[in-house]
Amino acid sequence: MLDLMRRKKQLKAILWLVIVGLALGMLLLFIPGTNVGGGVLATSAATVDGDPIPMQEYWKTYRRILDTYSAGGRNRLDPETIKALGLGRQALDSLINSRVTEYAAKRLGLSVSQDELRRAIETHPSLRDGNAFIGVERYKALLAANNLSVTEFEKGLYNMLLSRKLQNMIADSIDVSDRELRAEFSRENQEAQVEYVVLRRDDFSKKVKPTESELRAWFESNKEKYVIKEQRSAQYLLLSVESIASTITVTEQDVRDVWDRQSHEETVEASHILFKVEDRAKEADVRARAEGVLKQIQAGADFAELAKKFSEDTGSAEQGGYLGPFARGRMVREFEDAAFALKPGEVSGLVRTQFGYHIIKVLHHEVPSLEDARPGITRSVQLDRATDLVRRKATEAAKLAETDKDLNSIAKSLGVPAEVRETGLLASNADPQASGITQSMLDEIFRLKAINDVGKAVDHPLGQAVPKLLETRLPKPPDFNESRAAVERDLIDDRSGALMQAEAKKLTEEAGKSAGLAAAAKRRGFAVQTSKSFKRTGASDPDIAASQQAIAASFDLAVGSVSAPISVDNGRKILVLQVKSRTPFDEEAFKKQRAELRERMLGMRRDSYFRDYIRRVTDDLEKAGKIRINSRAIDEVTGVRT
Repeated sequence: MLDLMRRKKQLKAILWLVIVGLALGMLLLFIPGTNVGGGVLATSAATVDGDPIPMQEYWKTYRRILDTYSAGGRNRLDPETIKALGLGRQALDSLINSRVTEYAAKRLGLSVSQDELRRAIETHPSLRDGNAFIGVERYKALLAANNLSVTEFEKGLYNMLLSRKLQNMIADSIDVSDRELRAEFSRENQEAQVEYVVLRRDDFSKKVKPTESELRAWFESNKEKYVIKEQRSAQYLLLSVESIASTITVTEQDVRDVWDRQSHEETVEASHILFKVEDRAKEADVRARAEGVLKQIQAGADFAELAKKFSEDTGSAEQGGYLGPFARGRMVREFEDAAFALKPGEVSGLVRTQFGYHIIKVLHHEVPSLEDARPGITRSVQLDRATDLVRRKATEAAKLAETDKDLNSIAKSLGVPAEVRETGLLASNADPQASGITQSMLDEIFRLKAINDVGKAVDHPLGQAVPKLLETRLPKPPDFNESRAAVERDLIDDRSGALMQAEAKKLTEEAGKSAGLAAAAKRRGFAVQTSKSFKRTGASDPDIAASQQAIAASFDLAVGSVSAPISVDNGRKILVLQVKSRTPFDEEAFKKQRAELRERMLGMRRDSYFRDYIRRVTDDLEKAGKIRINSRAIDEVTGVRT
């Protein structure tokens, strides 16, 4: 519904859906800090069956994706983050996917005629003035206002039409059975409530008190677990981003430069409950229903819960009516006027739009100002510059260490805050996070060959580090005294798990024979909890939500039945539940929703089948060597090795 509301508005939103939805990425969104030479843009990013993807097209798509992730430049992304997110590959894959779609359509003899394209343009909702096309001159002007050429827009529209034809052809035989519709209706609407008991291994571990002889016997039976592996300790020079950031001065011009690069649209973050008016003759009934829900909200009822129960906007109802933030010009006028007039926390009266009646709740209203943004901008600039400086200084430190092994001396010579720390003894399979370092740093320590060897600069949770090997202890056979703590921990864990499982089995058996779980739990000293009503889509009680097996049992077992013990949290807990109640299948509601449910499920299934089809065609082209990627040119655009 949010998308529908936006589609009724400006051309800009439409173009975004058409072009971005096809992943053609034709919007050129400037973000400072990237320098791409004309030579690179003159090449191709890739070819698909000989069809080139121009570097200019890749550049625009990449900038559009980067702009989305960086919130229009407000959140600068460093190269490591860009690499981790795989933004360069996302841009490339989207363009390859578009070319593969064209290739597959051509192979099946599909095309879009000029007449079809012309009709699509002339009937496009955002290119109409009343019942007529707005005209060629206004059409060109609107595209220019949105930084699009006629060629770019029509290429995007062409691909959308071609993709639709291809999808209709290959997914035409896909259908949804009545049984599947009923199962999905149940999943979305049927609710269950259970009583449950949670047994925790940690509680049972307190009851296990192994003797010395038992510990030694366990050790002898599991010696291979306690082989003492090679251990190493290191000294390392640490350059902390936080420490260096606090020393960086940010000028007023720096702040204004960042502010000027950002968009400053007034935004509202809101939720809504929609009551559709699909038959004018029934509008009074719809309004009466909406007024009833509004009175509940005004009396203090939870807005999100009522949205889940009553809203007919299937796109937002499950999220409690949440629409997210939006700027002016993105919603239909009546909705927008009401939302922007509310203060955070306020709820509107009934708002009538072409979709029906809305109840709107504003969660946040932001009017950007330089003064409000100043602290965040200042902090961002400091961290950006500190991150760059830390990397340069870490590389410099590693270079100095080639001739000077004294890390303390090097730290003093760098001209920025730096300190020297030690790791303590670590095994190669140790958890680096527990020791306050990264996996790359642990790997670097074990790469060093001799005592006092200094490694390269590596990532550290606080910034960058340069490690120096201090000590190496070679592997040796297991020793009971050295491994005693680990032996005791493992034995207690093993026995407490067995006790927990045995107790869960007794509880289940007793609950099945007696009056129920509550009585059996009381006799055995366990607390019983009652869940909130929940659907197959998820429970709010954390212990039930953590187990799909528990959720399935809640709907598959007969009301009153007790489940078998259910392992949760990798065996750290066991859950036993009894189904307290379950709503029956609502035949009348199913009949009313059947057509809409079928359309939605069919669309999702056909989309999934189509994506799989395109993926298979892509795989075949790759295996045949018909997809070629210009990695070097792409690296120059992204600044990150692909």
